[in-house]
Amino acid sequence: MNIKWVIKRVIKSCSWLLLTLWFPAAMVVTVGTASANEPFGMFKDTASLEPDRVLVLLAEVENCSFCKRVKNDFLLPLTLDPKWEPLFQVRRIDLNSQAIVTDFTAQKISQQELSQAFNADFSPTVMFIHPRTGQRIGEDIVGLVTPDFYGFYLQQQITQSYNKITGQL
Repeated sequence: MNIKWVIKRVIKSCSWLLLTLWFPAAMVVTVGTASANEPFGMFKDTASLEPDRVLVLLAEVENCSFCKRVKNDFLLPLTLDPKWEPLFQVRRIDLNSQAIVTDFTAQKISQQELSQAFNADFSPTVMFIHPRTGQRIGEDIVGLVTPDFYGFYLQQQITQSYNKITGQL
């Protein structure tokens, strides 16, 4: 037996193990989150936003299984895709939280008040916001009613919103 062939077979058969060990670490580094369980940070202020990327603002409540699915099955894969990642940024707000944030008018308000200002009262609600003005530039996606088409709707709204920001309409 050729030793090179044996080494190639071992590497090939163990590649799934290497991918399994590498992928979670890459996910945390790539997304830059505060915790390993949460892929996207909370909205804090506009200073941390990139002005040329759509703000995808996810209004959620704690322990929401539909929110978790929206984040992990739809938003996270798009943020890891080199085609989509430059177009948008994701932040979260908790519909019930009294944590203080700085809104788009530089006022200090709670996350709950910010969600009320956006008329987001259902979890999950995905909003498409202009990062400089705070204006909605896309249609909200409320709930997770049609998972089979959710990715399409999400990509459609990100694309249309990005085109509004960059003046490509």
